[in-house]
Amino acid sequence: MVGFAALLCADAQAQQPAAPGQIKAARVTGSVSATKDGVTIAVTSGTELSQGYVINTAKNSSVVLVFSNGATMNLAQETSLAIDEFTQDPFADEISVAQLTAEPSASRTRLNLSRGELVGNVKKLNYDAGSSFEVQTPVGAAGIRGTTFRLVFRPDGSGKAFFSLTTLEGNVVLASGSVNLPTETSVPDNKEIEVIFDVTVDAETGAVVVVMDGAPPIVVRDAPPTTLAQLVQMVQQIASAVAETVVTPPRTETPPPAEGAPPRTTPGDGRG
Repeated sequence: MVGFAALLCADAQAQQPAAPGQIKAARVTGSVSATKDGVTIAVTSGTELSQGYVINTAKNSSVVLVFSNGATMNLAQETSLAIDEFTQDPFADEISVAQLTAEPSASRTRLNLSRGELVGNVKKLNYDAGSSFEVQTPVGAAGIRGTTFRLVFRPDGSGKAFFSLTTLEGNVVLASGSVNLPTETSVPDNKEIEVIFDVTVDAETGAVVVVMDGAPPIVVRDAPPTTLAQLVQMVQQIASAVAETVVTPPRTETPPPAEGAPPRTTPGDGRG
C-alpha cells in the first residue's frame, strides 16, 4: 500500500497542471501602462505581469518584456498587446535568460496585437509536450515556431492599415483570420510580408476590422537588407536589456490535504 501511495503521489506531481507564467518588464522607456479587471497600473522596470493584462505604450514609449519561458519582446510606441493566455509547467531553478536556447518547461502563449509593433524572440518550444506560441492580429494569427521576428499592424486613421511580418531567424506561420488567407502562409528566415488593407473601426469599442472584400493577396518576399539590419540592431538592444534577467519557476499553490489524510511534513520539522 505504501508503494502504491507513492506511485499515486508521483503521478499527481507529473500531472500537475500548468500554472500562470510570469512576465517581467526588463526595460521601460516613457509611459507604459497595463490594465487587468478594470484596474490600470503604471509599468516600470521590474514590474511583474501575467495573463489577463493588456499592455499599452504611449507615444515615444516602449517596453521590453521577459516571459518565464525565455521569450523576450519589445513593444514599440503606441502599441496595445493583450496577454490572453500564458501558462507554464513547473520547472525547478532560476535560469538566466541570456543562457537559454530552449524553454525550461512546456508553455502555452496566446497574445493579441490589436495595434502597434513588436519585435520578439521565442526560444525553442517543446511541441511534443503541447507548447505553443501565437500572436493574434486583425489580419490573422501568427504561429511562432521558435524564432526572431517583427510584427506590425498600424491603422492610419483614414480607413487603411499597414501590416507587416518579418522573420529574421526561424519560421512564422500566418494562419487565416479575418482575411481570406490560404490555410497557412509560411514566412521563413529573412522573408517578409507587407500589405496595406482596408479597415473599419467600431465607433463604440474602437476595434479595427480588416475588410475581406478586395483584400490584396499575401505575398512572401525577401526582406530588404535595411529591414534586416534594423531587426538585428533591435534584437541586440533587447539582448542588452535582458542580459541580467533571470526567469523564475511558475508560482504554484499547494492544494490542502485530503480529508482524513495525515498532515504534510517537511524534513527537519521534528514530526514523523
